[in-house]
Amino acid sequence: MSKKNKEGKKKDNKKNKYKIIIIILSILLIIGLAGLGYIFYKRQSNEKTRELEIKNLEKNLQSVVLDYKDSIEYGTIWSFEDFYNNLIKKDKLDKKVSLDILVNSVGIDETINYQFKKVGNLKLTIILTKPYKYTILKSYKEDLIVKEDIELKIEDTKLPVITGVQDKTITVGDKIDLLEGLEASDEVDGKLELKVEGTVDTNKAGTYEIKVSCSDINGNISEAKFKVTVNEKPKTSTSGGSTSSGSKKPSGGSSSSGSSSSGGSSTSQNDASTQAGRLNLAKAEAKRVASQIIKPGMSDYQKAEAIFNYLSNNVATQTNQSTEAYKTNFGNEAYAALVLKIAACSGFCKAVTLLCNEAGLRSQHINQNEWTHQWNLVYINGEWIVLDAQGGIFGGTRHPLEDW
Repeated sequence: MSKKNKEGKKKDNKKNKYKIIIIILSILLIIGLAGLGYIFYKRQSNEKTRELEIKNLEKNLQSVVLDYKDSIEYGTIWSFEDFYNNLIKKDKLDKKVSLDILVNSVGIDETINYQFKKVGNLKLTIILTKPYKYTILKSYKEDLIVKEDIELKIEDTKLPVITGVQDKTITVGDKIDLLEGLEASDEVDGKLELKVEGTVDTNKAGTYEIKVSCSDINGNISEAKFKVTVNEKPKTSTSGGSTSSGSKKPSGGSSSSGSSSSGGSSTSQNDASTQAGRLNLAKAEAKRVASQIIKPGMSDYQKAEAIFNYLSNNVATQTNQSTEAYKTNFGNEAYAALVLKIAACSGFCKAVTLLCNEAGLRSQHINQNEWTHQWNLVYINGEWIVLDAQGGIFGGTRHPLEDW
């Protein structure tokens, strides 16, 4: 083969190689373009499907959230189930969807009992989550999430409570704590501080009006009023003198005499300066009162009820129940309740005993001579029932203090 022919053949082979390379590159380019087209198509298709899934999820969210228009009372406690029952229509929830409730960005679950302790609008977030799969060249997973914020209105409509308010009676010179026995509290905030308006001049007889008030954490205010009566000190007679001008003489009872007895004694039988004299005066007053409140034909129950009503309505509670006070006010004697019309619980009980004796009733004095609250039991229709005239309790066979 000539040299010329050899060179021509080499050129042809070289051209053929270029053609093959061009064909291969063209095929690869076509495959690459087709692959890119496929990826673009799958992405577009996925976006449309994803958008559709999100729209369906948003519709599901709108269908499950309840429009809770009622306000919630301050301090109310909701469990996990309360949140769901009050805010969610469970039957509308897609089975493939999970739901979360957030209160101020904190999730609510089965372990939480949430107490609404802030007045105002509370933001809740309802979140629906649905798993979503798609494939381009391989499979992918993601969570589709939609959420909605709703507001709950929290209001405090309950006023704080002041307990133990009642009129008080003392004697000139006695000390008094105006807040003794009074308490203020709120169901949620607990014990509250009481404020006092008004003063009592314990050295001057008269009636004083006192106002107490308290405010809870949300500004709700409660007020109460009571009166403090300051009585003059009872004037007792000296030995051999006449009866006290400050003591009440029961009508129908014998008056005290300033004269000595035939035996030479200077002490009158009804002298209010002696314990025996005060007891005689109390017995005489019990007889007079019983003749007025006990009527023919009354049952034992009606008699006991009449005694209870009389003492509850006519005798005040002596607040100073110290031994020193008893020396001047006799609060632990029946005389204080029946004649002076102000007594301690022990004086009430002894007055009940005297009145029951006049009415033909059997009675017991509970906790007698003990430094604690005292009351009576009266035997009626085969059982002992409670008669606590100072405490305002009548009926039943067991006193509430026995359960403390």
